[in-house]
Amino acid sequence: MSWYREKDREVKTSTRRDKRRHIEQLAEDAERAAEQKDMKTVYMTTKKLRGDRGQNQDIPVRAKDGTPITEEYAKLERWKEHFRKILNRPDPPALADIPEADEDLDIDMGDIRVEEVKAAIHKMKNGKAPGEDGMCPEMLKAEEEETPLVLQCVLQDIWEKERCPDIWKIGTIIKLPKKGDLGDCNNWRGITLLSLMSKVFCRIILQRIIAAVDIKLRQEQAGFRKGKSCIDHIFTLRQILEQSHEWNSPLYLVFVDFEKAFDSLHRDSLWKILRHYGIPKKLVTIIQDLYKNFECRVIHNNELTEPFNVHTGVKQGCILSPILFSLAIDWLMRSVTEGQRRGIQWTLTTALEDLDYADDLGLLAHRHQDIQQKTEKLSEIASTIGLKVNNKKTQVLRKNVTSNTPIAIDGTPLEDVQEFVYLGSKVTTDGDCNKDINTRVSKANQAFAMLKPIWRTTSLSIHTKIKIFRSNVISVLLYGSECWKTTTAIEQKLEVFQNKCLRRILKIFWPNTISNEELRRRTGVNSIQETIQKRRWRWLGHVCRMPPDSLPRIALRWTPQGKRNRGRPKETWRRTVEKDLKSRGLTLETAPKTAADRAKWSSLAIASSTRRRRED
Repeated sequence: MSWYREKDREVKTSTRRDKRRHIEQLAEDAERAAEQKDMKTVYMTTKKLRGDRGQNQDIPVRAKDGTPITEEYAKLERWKEHFRKILNRPDPPALADIPEADEDLDIDMGDIRVEEVKAAIHKMKNGKAPGEDGMCPEMLKAEEEETPLVLQCVLQDIWEKERCPDIWKIGTIIKLPKKGDLGDCNNWRGITLLSLMSKVFCRIILQRIIAAVDIKLRQEQAGFRKGKSCIDHIFTLRQILEQSHEWNSPLYLVFVDFEKAFDSLHRDSLWKILRHYGIPKKLVTIIQDLYKNFECRVIHNNELTEPFNVHTGVKQGCILSPILFSLAIDWLMRSVTEGQRRGIQWTLTTALEDLDYADDLGLLAHRHQDIQQKTEKLSEIASTIGLKVNNKKTQVLRKNVTSNTPIAIDGTPLEDVQEFVYLGSKVTTDGDCNKDINTRVSKANQAFAMLKPIWRTTSLSIHTKIKIFRSNVISVLLYGSECWKTTTAIEQKLEVFQNKCLRRILKIFWPNTISNEELRRRTGVNSIQETIQKRRWRWLGHVCRMPPDSLPRIALRWTPQGKRNRGRPKETWRRTVEKDLKSRGLTLETAPKTAADRAKWSSLAIASSTRRRRED
């Protein structure tokens, strides 16, 4: 027995020693990469250091009746059956009447040029998995002069004949785990690997159509558009909620969720929508051929299932898919909102009907009747192009209304909520940010804990650790902070979290102590108060430089009809920036002119690094 204990101790000691050596070796690799400014290698090594090993792909899945499947051929058939069902949705019960445009958009329809091929290859990211053709971006970039010449001839032939090679019509689905029971196929999502050559061709088409199409899209759509981001709509929605709360203005919000939206779109309807927006017939024919007879195979344990046909939705992984889907959603929302104003009063002459980010739709109204009609109409028209509203996940948020009558779709009442996670940021009926900030602190704490091996290693410099801390922890902590209404208590809470993390990185534990000023000096990390202030100032300048009709620019000064409560008004994001502006001799009216000069605007942020503390 003593012999066993001795050997057991030796094995455990050796295991710990080998693990430390492995971690130190990875840390040294990451440090060398950081010195060479190779941040991609740094973060890949970071994932290894924190113990990301990936999920076991050979988890026994269950059949539809819940029976575990153990035979390999049966697993392959189950995965094929699962993805075939997801990627082939039922046809619409009735089709929409979608007329063609009177004239085509002004889009370059000339021959494929070598310069276009070069630009498309240059924009492709390295390190991507190959599709059915076995080609990766590095192969095309190896011969920068010869490859574009050869590809131009091939792509020009496809352009003229309007026929795509069969190899472009085969996709390989790789499974990635989501949350929950991984024996359930529904808790996995698929990404599709496509032919690299088809991606080059689609990139050229995208570059030709993107400018003309973007002009056609509504302001309310912020998804997949240059110069727009999630923060645009998070800011706009927070201002609407904040001002509605202050002015006691009635507000209904319906957050719409579609079932498998990208996989459900009816393709024949999509082609009609493209022609409706003026996409030239030749381009529509080529895009149609890219989808014609498209097949997918699922890879499981390095084995492929038999191919199955995919006849609904846009291709996952295709660079054209976002713009195609955006056009479909744009047509849908135009159809829903045309003819009658049911939104909230936005300007003297316009109403804001909705906020859209790809398929994340938020419908707005002042009256119950308006939001009910708009929600029903959305569900009805969406069904004509293959989209189905998920009644279980579609939720309603009400503010300053007396009616408790449910909002319903086909007689099914939608769930009423007091808070909702919108584009990753938690919003509440009163426009308060406390719950969102608490969530951010919790998520950042989890992110910091996952990186414990990195903070403990001695092979990484403090400089590199701080880089990782900023990108992996602070980015999580301060997501959406540009739009936060902060107080002294909130800033203190965030400051405590950051200082705690920095002390652990520097390995300063009780009874050893240093001041917060010394902590920031050693790490080069600004205080949370200063960081949030700079982000808010930068965002304010960005909004002031937007066109006058952009949603965030209007939201910056939007005031609904209503009446304030008696007493001192509560602190709001707008009052905070008004104080920031006043300390610099500016107002909301004069800020746009100053913000137009980016250098001057940035200098104002630096010159006023310490702002006046506010009362809670």
